[in-house]
Amino acid sequence: MAVIPISVTQNFLKPEVIDEVFTKFVKIPENIAVIDIGAGTGNITSWLAKSTQNQILAYELDENLSRQLISKFANTNKVVIQPKNFLQEPPVTTKYMVVANIPFMSTAAIIKQITDDLKFEEAYIVLQKEAAYRFGGNQMNQPSSIQSTLLEVDFSLEVLHTFRNEDFTPSPSVTSVLLHIKRKPEGANFQRRTEFADFVAYIYNKSVPSVRRSPGLGRYLARKIDLGRIPIIHKKPSELSLEDVTYLFSLCDKSILEKTVGYDNFIKEQSNNVQKIHRTRNDEGWRRR
Repeated sequence: MAVIPISVTQNFLKPEVIDEVFTKFVKIPENIAVIDIGAGTGNITSWLAKSTQNQILAYELDENLSRQLISKFANTNKVVIQPKNFLQEPPVTTKYMVVANIPFMSTAAIIKQITDDLKFEEAYIVLQKEAAYRFGGNQMNQPSSIQSTLLEVDFSLEVLHTFRNEDFTPSPSVTSVLLHIKRKPEGANFQRRTEFADFVAYIYNKSVPSVRRSPGLGRYLARKIDLGRIPIIHKKPSELSLEDVTYLFSLCDKSILEKTVGYDNFIKEQSNNVQKIHRTRNDEGWRRR
């Protein structure tokens, strides 16, 4: 099977758009490494090089593009070109932020990798609007999910700008936005993360059509909940705020939480299996791969 160059599959922001939009919205603190993921033709890297004195690491796994980047920034000491796949690299050893127009096909993997990393502090990322809404959930007045709820514990997410399709070369077929992700100072103090993640996964997958109907949990919560907050248990999981979920979690004793142990990993494994099936038997043309 022929390999399609990344330069063909990515949509690059035009330099004049970066100058206008990034200058307005992107704020880079001093003394923090800045990473450009999927640097491509180097338009964002160039803006970073002239806008900050911070060290810049530009990742680009396409061989032709990475060679061009190495040549382009050969005389710029603060820019280091990494001709590698960011997703396959060990974590950066210092605190860092991300400023990038990431490859849309790797959006979920990149968001997971950086937000799982305790050294990651902040990001300004160009991505598909629907993906930003999915990650933002309740923070963007969108339906919440397991992912958006767990992200909200540690991060604030905000869409800063909506791009026009003609802002890119080539022009994409989807709407793109600039998403700001920032670590919450208080997030690191959240306790019992594993138990909470299992609880959230259980609530979102067992509460059909409402939390009250969640097997082994709904009746218990109905007995424990404050009278003034009863409407919470009649909500769909997608209607729950982080405050709703943390309150329900606080009502549960150890014996109840035992029902949810391991559920977060169970859901992740199910998701991985679905993706594998899609890439094989149910994926059109799978026999040719």
